Amino acid sequence: MDAPTVVPPLTLLTRPLAGRSVWTGAELAAGPQDWVWRLDEDTLADIDRALARVRREGRALTQITREDFSLPSLDTAFARIADELEHGRGFAQIRGIDATRYDADDLACLFWGVSTHLGRAIPQNAAGDLLGHVRDEGRDMADGRTRLYQTNLRQRFHTDIGADVVGLACVRPSREGGVSMIASSAAIHNALLERAPWYLGALYGRFHLDWRGEQPPGERGWYSEPVFAWHEGRLSCRFSASLIESAQRLTGEPLTDVQREALAMVEALAEEFRLEVDFEPGDLQFISNYMVLHDRTGFTDHADPALRRHLYRIWLATPNARTLPAAWAGGAARSGIRTRN
Repeated sequence: MDAPTVVPPLTLLTRPLAGRSVWTGAELAAGPQDWVWRLDEDTLADIDRALARVRREGRALTQITREDFSLPSLDTAFARIADELEHGRGFAQIRGIDATRYDADDLACLFWGVSTHLGRAIPQNAAGDLLGHVRDEGRDMADGRTRLYQTNLRQRFHTDIGADVVGLACVRPSREGGVSMIASSAAIHNALLERAPWYLGALYGRFHLDWRGEQPPGERGWYSEPVFAWHEGRLSCRFSASLIESAQRLTGEPLTDVQREALAMVEALAEEFRLEVDFEPGDLQFISNYMVLHDRTGFTDHADPALRRHLYRIWLATPNARTLPAAWAGGAARSGIRTRN
């Protein structure tokens, strides 16, 4: 029998962080909106040329590479966005694309092509999808295989199961609601240090998380990891209270009072520090999965299916990403969801 894997204990960060990774929504909303990258006419023309080229060559979407989708006017901006995602605020909103000029397939191709300049797409479900759809599919969360992005419910603040960076592209917003919300995990950690440091020991400990039916073949339906990790001089966060809570049905291990209170405190601080971002059709949003928690409000959709809320989603493994601690080896922190045949 193989010896059990020994995971070294994590170092607990006991001093507040400073710098661009620490922000609140109130501060950013006050301006300037330098987290919004507005595309100019030259860049939009570059995008149209790249799109026309890959369409003319008949390339399948997932086979399109960075070289195929050349965007010379954005080379400098991509380098700055990549640095912002890993070393800055942890997110960027790209605005200026007129979604009405493209059909859904062309907008998907455009989003994929832009994303290739930031990283490599990895599978985001057991079907192996590299480009996913965020929309209300009428699914019920009582089904253990349903994930919140397949409903119209509020998602709660979380980070995604996998990837260094999560990307979203707005095809159409909802009739009402569906507001994107993001919060700095570094600001949350600082507030915990100041207001309730007794919860940090629990948050650096191990929680069980529900795979929601997408675990690798032959493995159990949950994995275990901490919420916070301080590793090689970097604070990282992976958080999903909903997956932690639903894992109890599988493990039979109830959360302790301290664990429940610690998770609730993280959610309350994310709510307090949130930045609300209204998605416009054509908006692209990229978020660090270790620096920023994200959420969206519940929404009411249009009666006409052709007008209903629809976002594309991509998970990216980025070339400049941080080293991850061994404590996160159990989940799909960087490899995505294991594809089933």
